[in-house]
Amino acid sequence: MGLDVGTTSTQMIVSRLRIENRASEFAVPDLVIADREILYESPVHFTPLRSEALVDGEALRTLLLEEYRHAGLTRETVDTGAVIVTGETSRKENARAVTETLSRLSGDFVVTTAGPDLESSLAARGSGAVSYSRETGKTLLHMDIGGGTANLALIRKGNIEATG
Repeated sequence: MGLDVGTTSTQMIVSRLRIENRASEFAVPDLVIADREILYESPVHFTPLRSEALVDGEALRTLLLEEYRHAGLTRETVDTGAVIVTGETSRKENARAVTETLSRLSGDFVVTTAGPDLESSLAARGSGAVSYSRETGKTLLHMDIGGGTANLALIRKGNIEATG
């Protein structure tokens, strides 16, 4: 399960992933997502704020529990995933506390606030631009235009060389 809490919008997605280790048994694991099946995608919600400086953590908690219900899930049925707070929401005074609260509702999770560099990289990878560049050898400039921020990633031959 992934939860993206952005500047103006929040969305949850639930996927079943098949992970493969492409390294030999004597090497450091090289894990890749070999297959992904989307099981549920929530509608896009406005990110709830208490004020210009504070995220409404309780409203986000309620939203997450409601989306679990719509997806036919409970906290116990989720194995792993990510809660990512991006854009201007990552700069709110209580962003860290809110992500920690959401992670307790979400099983074994990666939880982070993403600044512009990480957000640029995540968007470029998530859109398929990095894979496309790797497969074609093309140089791409990926633009992620959000509700409050815009991020760029320069991709050459599948490598993100610069972000901003």
